[in-house]
Amino acid sequence: MDIYSENFKVTLPDVGENNCLTNKGILRMLQEIACTHSATRGFGVNDTHSTGLGWIILNWKLQVFSRPVWNTKLKINTWSSSQSLLFFTRDFEVFDEYNNLIAIATSKWVLFDIKKGSLAKITDDFKAMYEEVDKHVFDKPVIEKLKEPENSQMVSGYTVQKRDIDTNHHVNNLIYLDLAYEILPDYILSNTNFKNVEIMYKHEAKFGETLHLFYAENNNSTFITIKNSDNDKIHCIIKLY
Repeated sequence: MDIYSENFKVTLPDVGENNCLTNKGILRMLQEIACTHSATRGFGVNDTHSTGLGWIILNWKLQVFSRPVWNTKLKINTWSSSQSLLFFTRDFEVFDEYNNLIAIATSKWVLFDIKKGSLAKITDDFKAMYEEVDKHVFDKPVIEKLKEPENSQMVSGYTVQKRDIDTNHHVNNLIYLDLAYEILPDYILSNTNFKNVEIMYKHEAKFGETLHLFYAENNNSTFITIKNSDNDKIHCIIKLY
């Protein structure tokens, strides 16, 4: 089976004030191994200039079972769990140094034609380079679309900084999670290590844009919706529980 594995170590930026691996720390590693796996197929970040293609993530779904501390060795597995003409689904397993499963995740990615500025079709030849593995970490292999709750209220604004921009020239996907955590009310700050995280990306945000951050609690879940201040276009919806 085409399951790609790589060893990681929990670094200082990956832990919070309690010295435990954060959700952002996990997602950072998952993003990294997704990139390195694609690099082995000739479609990594360094290949963009020659292929004219890049990967853009649409969704994350993460479930955490335990949180190792700084300097813990981890092993992460990833694979393409489903493929279509327009997107790939990529799953992940994270194990600690004692082979305990500490987290699982799934994600959805599209191939982007940089020169045309539009999505690229995923051909059969391209699919063949990423063998589809009939293994899903969640019972429901399809990531459900998130919707902004009706009781959502704006609580803050933010102007995109230069430091937020990644190699695709827009806000890196993990920055949205940082913004979401910044507006959490004080009474739930002690629960910032939510065991479940779902993120849906709708439209890219670029340097200098002003974002509006909306907050809601609904059905025992916390929702943060990030919109463009000019036209209310949704950039991202995050669900924490």
